[in-house]
Amino acid sequence: MRLRTLATVAALALTPFAAFAQEATVMEIVTFQAQEGADAAAVTAALDPISAQMGQYGTLVARSVAEGPNGAWTMVNFWTDRDAMNRINEEALTWPEFGALPGVANLETLQMQQLDIATSVNLEVN
Repeated sequence: MRLRTLATVAALALTPFAAFAQEATVMEIVTFQAQEGADAAAVTAALDPISAQMGQYGTLVARSVAEGPNGAWTMVNFWTDRDAMNRINEEALTWPEFGALPGVANLETLQMQQLDIATSVNLEVN
């Protein structure tokens, strides 16, 4: 599991949102399994409104969502403030937008890891 997580983080770290991570202090990695029969369109349709609501607070600077094999999903979120991240994550459980998630995500498999960012490098692509 650790190797898969490290590979996922490495792959997502090179995405175009790396520049936004410059202002982030915390990286949050969320993994879960999709519910049986939930396709990618259904999962992203449930996640997108939650992302939009979280983005209104101004502390979530970037989010990348990736579908892996066998219904495994990984989200990597970059936040500017750990306390705000924890508060928003707690509040999210009460949002109407969160209501669709249990229908497509097996919440019993949900795992969250929060890491302090020691350094960020802005990679220039030529």
